Amino acid sequence: MAEFNKIFIVAGEESGDLHGSALVAELLNRKRNLAFFGIGGNRMKEAGVSLIHHVDEMALMGFTEVINKYIFLKSAFDDCIKAVKKNSPARAILIDYPGFNLRLAKKLKELKIPITYFIPPQLWAWREGRIKIIKECIDQILSIFPFEEEWYKNRGVGAIFVGHPFIDQEKSSVSREEYFYKCGIPQEKTVIGLFPGSRQQEVDKHVDVMFGAIKKLNDNGISSIGLVGKAPDVIIKKNRNVKNIFLTDEPLKALLYSDVAIVSSGTISLETALFDIPSVVIYKMSTSSWLIAKALSKVKYVSMTNLIAGNNIYPELLQKEATTDNIVERIKPMITNRSVRIDIIKELISVRKQLGPPGAISRAAEKIIDSLNSNTGQS
Repeated sequence: MAEFNKIFIVAGEESGDLHGSALVAELLNRKRNLAFFGIGGNRMKEAGVSLIHHVDEMALMGFTEVINKYIFLKSAFDDCIKAVKKNSPARAILIDYPGFNLRLAKKLKELKIPITYFIPPQLWAWREGRIKIIKECIDQILSIFPFEEEWYKNRGVGAIFVGHPFIDQEKSSVSREEYFYKCGIPQEKTVIGLFPGSRQQEVDKHVDVMFGAIKKLNDNGISSIGLVGKAPDVIIKKNRNVKNIFLTDEPLKALLYSDVAIVSSGTISLETALFDIPSVVIYKMSTSSWLIAKALSKVKYVSMTNLIAGNNIYPELLQKEATTDNIVERIKPMITNRSVRIDIIKELISVRKQLGPPGAISRAAEKIIDSLNSNTGQS
């Protein structure tokens, strides 16, 4: 029987679990004598990863929140190191989640474990000083954003742009009419996708102002519904005073069938761009975390769509600016003014073209397999 090459893989958030599961599946398709263990979610578990911890335990937002959960994170870190020492993996694959993964990288380097960083830290946005850890510890960087390859190169680090996995997302074969009929959603109203976040902390801070925007739009004569794309394992309670709110456990369908969207800053703010959906981006966090983030941030925008475009395609409402009134003011023209919608969609098409051709996961897997083969002397 062929000996298995063990791979240690860590994704600390839902988006990382999504991309990690696709990567694991592709790697196993190409090289069957691989066995994966690490941190991930349900998708990665289904793909074949033996989990040390689940992403639900790891999901955090802000700086003070991390401090409050330090004891658990330290325990999870120690559990990872124990598992690595026990299994002696041929390679580690780290996916995003830089606060935890960069610390892991230093220890993995000490243990002489080669490291691939898939979806590397956004050091161009903040904490560029961590480039030192990247230089010293990471053997392979696989980037999903077009400008990162050059950014890392200018700082003496080799990064490979493989493209963005979202380009490969398949659209549903179920029509909007069929899906709405099945879910009991009115067909004739404007559908506003509501995406309050993948972490419970985010949802709790965003959902009330989102629901308030739906109520105000309807009160002002814009017949609309809010279709909430609920992330796994978060709890969203409907507000009795707000009608026309529908929940779905299929965020991708909520995204696909929305006319416009209100989204938290994060992965979803790029997904809406790929589906040509005019959107308003909001984000709220604790005051202390906000002050730290403002002090450290070096970029003009928080939405990846705006960062790639280099301009404010999506209005961004952060902290105290993220109010129901401000959301309604920004989103109303996207609903009522056809020329505004057309102009936004034209810019979104330009953003999509910059994310590379289909096949990002396939290209990433190929690079990782090449690295495994070179380490073992295989061809």
